[in-house]
Amino acid sequence: MAQKSKANHNAWFYSVVVFLMLVLLTLLNCPGYASNNKAEVYVTNRNNGKILKPTYELLSFKPLTILLSGPHGIACGPGGLLYVAETEEGRIVRFTQKGQYKEEVVADEPRSTFSGDPMSLEFGPDGNLFFITPDNGIWLIENGDPHGNPKKLIKDSYFDHDEKPHDLAFLKTGDYSKDLMVSVLTDKPYEGYVIRIPAPDYNQVRPFITGYHVEEMGNKVEKQLRVPVALEVNDAGEIYLADSEKRESHILRFAPDGSFIGVFVDQINNPLDLNFDSSENLYATLGNLWESKSTGGGLKVYSRDGNQKLYIPRSGLWSVAICESQ
Repeated sequence: MAQKSKANHNAWFYSVVVFLMLVLLTLLNCPGYASNNKAEVYVTNRNNGKILKPTYELLSFKPLTILLSGPHGIACGPGGLLYVAETEEGRIVRFTQKGQYKEEVVADEPRSTFSGDPMSLEFGPDGNLFFITPDNGIWLIENGDPHGNPKKLIKDSYFDHDEKPHDLAFLKTGDYSKDLMVSVLTDKPYEGYVIRIPAPDYNQVRPFITGYHVEEMGNKVEKQLRVPVALEVNDAGEIYLADSEKRESHILRFAPDGSFIGVFVDQINNPLDLNFDSSENLYATLGNLWESKSTGGGLKVYSRDGNQKLYIPRSGLWSVAICESQ
């Protein structure tokens, strides 16, 4: 009887060891650990005004202490500071990765040359901060300096009354290296598109991406972009575009010259923002584009071949930023 009890104890012990090893392997293969803890991921939550960090072992999020009003776009800037578009306040603020408030970068107020409600923001290849106000165009502030004056790009009225610039990203390779891309959303019937704004002046508009194609029953079928809600570029210079529509949403892949390569992720629900880490993992926030108090959604991570690696559900998310140590 004693031998049987000892055998049962050993079996239990080895089962626990195997279980713990499996848990450890799972954690080590989570996206946040794949790059030796260099990647710090932050997402904005417009429902509660918080900036959140994923905790992969718990499949949850941990909030930073700072509280904002309607945060949308987020970017990692000089010195590792986080820049956030506080849309409901009509301003951009910056603070440390610990959530310690630093200062206001730009605000829609009488003493400023800027007006509008910032939505998306991105640092360009020369270190300047570019941001979009859907109702008042595209802006630049040198080095993201809070003491600088915002400069409006595309000064003439380019967008029609039913068109709004939405997201932005920079091309990295080829003939268009350093050019700015901007996605444009339209009212119904939703026929969005992407423009290219050549460097270094960023004041001329060139058509760039309007559609893609799919294979249906052995035939090539041309498709119009519907709601090109998010743009991102990987280290190879390829363009990733999230096209969101009620019946059909994809993440599409294009070459640096804007030619279509293929569908990267098919049938993704309500994509909102995209970002890459240095290991070529693609992070995508999901949620409702049209409602400020959204339900459903979360953060998904895809490997370079388009396979889903991780999903953390959370309502109210909007944008994702990745800060990596050198």
